[in-house]
Amino acid sequence: MGPHDIGRRIKLARHDRGMTLKAVEAASGVSATHISEIERGAASPTVGALARIALALGHRTGFFLEEDEIGEISIVTRENRVRETLDHGSATVERLTAGLPGGRLQVNQMTLAPGRSHRTERHAHAGAEALLVVSGRVRVVVGDDDIELEAGEAVHYAASRPHAYFNGSRDAVAVLLWIASRREAV
Repeated sequence: MGPHDIGRRIKLARHDRGMTLKAVEAASGVSATHISEIERGAASPTVGALARIALALGHRTGFFLEEDEIGEISIVTRENRVRETLDHGSATVERLTAGLPGGRLQVNQMTLAPGRSHRTERHAHAGAEALLVVSGRVRVVVGDDDIELEAGEAVHYAASRPHAYFNGSRDAVAVLLWIASRREAV
């Protein structure tokens, strides 16, 4: 990605927010003249300047650097959902949100086979997770807490706590919505 691409994205974000160069200068501490040079591709911003401009425009710094331009809206139709089978058929996952680089939120529909989990061990990562049981029963273990959920019930927890979830039934599948913020190892 070159300076022209970064500058174009900054200019579009500035226009989307209805901000003048002077308004971005006031919010970021980067001079309006320098921002104009960046927008025209005549100058490359330092990492610090780009971070301050991004904050002033209400975006993450990475928004202006990612190879694939990320729109503000992501649409996933039934036909283009990504479907995966995990652990030899113990679970299937349908991605309900696009796998965008730098995406902050993932929503998946997970189907767990009777008595199975998508993982055999507890795991932890940065961010947060929420589970909503659509059908069946799910046993959720978070830290020392062991929680049984039925259809229509939900749980939310800090994903930095060791956690795992299992189908609580021996004879019926369980379907749940799994919502997670960006996953990073801890």
